[in-house]
Amino acid sequence: MPVSLALAIAAFAVGVDNFIVAASLPSIAQDLHQPIGAVGLLASAYALPTALLAPVFGPLSDRRGRRTATLLGLAVFTLATLGCVVAPTLPLLVVSRGVSGLGAAIILPAAFAYAGDLPTPAERTRAIGLVASMFPLSTLLGLPVGALVGLIAGWRASFVFILLVAVAAVVLVSRLRSEAPRARVATSYLQSYRVLVTERRALPILLVTFLWVLGSFGVFVYIGEFVHEMFAVPPEQASFVYVMVGVGGLVAARSSGRIVAAIGARGAVMAGISMFLTAVFMLPFAAISLPLTLGVFWMWAFGTWFALPALQGIVADVSHTARGTLLAFNSSAQNLASVLAPIMIGSLMGIGGFGLATRVAAGVGVAALLTAWLVLPRPVSLAPVRRPVAAPEPA
Repeated sequence: MPVSLALAIAAFAVGVDNFIVAASLPSIAQDLHQPIGAVGLLASAYALPTALLAPVFGPLSDRRGRRTATLLGLAVFTLATLGCVVAPTLPLLVVSRGVSGLGAAIILPAAFAYAGDLPTPAERTRAIGLVASMFPLSTLLGLPVGALVGLIAGWRASFVFILLVAVAAVVLVSRLRSEAPRARVATSYLQSYRVLVTERRALPILLVTFLWVLGSFGVFVYIGEFVHEMFAVPPEQASFVYVMVGVGGLVAARSSGRIVAAIGARGAVMAGISMFLTAVFMLPFAAISLPLTLGVFWMWAFGTWFALPALQGIVADVSHTARGTLLAFNSSAQNLASVLAPIMIGSLMGIGGFGLATRVAAGVGVAALLTAWLVLPRPVSLAPVRRPVAAPEPA
């Protein structure tokens, strides 16, 4: 499993970099003598380039090869992380985080496309599930590791940890076999985007990704606040609810291959969205008990993380020659929804509290489920082959 392991370490570096900053914000604000609101820009500085620039670099792996594109992204990511370690001021730290997001925009589509190029469906499903499992694992480890390392050696040590993971990913990916590009270099770069028009299923499937993440991620961001308000749990302890969510997501992502084999990719996506809707519906009733509420969150995380790899597998199978381009647009749809969802849910909470926010999130989830039911490819059933009946031999 050298290919899957190398891609998983690269995805883990990106995921930890995304989550570890949350635990370091107070330390950064104190050390750089900046207000916490200004330091919060570090999260947006990382997420926006990933959301906006992934489609720009999507055709790169189709035209230059998955290994080349992944190494380029890791090089940018590693140098930017080194910049975060030594940045003396907040503006330079924000710029370094933005360049890290640029590296992530190159890495993720190429890594998922590399996994989608593996020869057999079982290998592809396992590899995509392993790469996807790095994100709940980074959720599970990012906050505790960031808090522990920052407490022991300061916030810069948190970025040193990310730097070491990125260097390990560079070493592992550089040892992979160089493969031939999937798209002909003779075509222009802009023509790579024609797949969005020529493949009529592409845009509707990307819409499923956008609606699903838009509905679920906004509420996910405020899970800690929900626990704090409903059960009077101190904020610093309420954030550890994400550890349980991370455990559920990790178990689900590692089980994704078996679930997809049992019910198919389309069935897995429909089941995952349905589990999110069930969790949102149960949340007001589960608020009578903290363990019950945590169980609802766990179910939600489980459904999301076994189904997201299935949806990425569906995107990867739309086109073999433009796989990197389509996965880049899928990454952009996911990250753009991740940027917009907290803004939407936060505004609704200010108007009508969690009740209004969860109702709107459920409505977006229903739209995602209906869209998935309409546009996701159904499994092809093969009709039984009838053997021709031999004519009787003449007497």
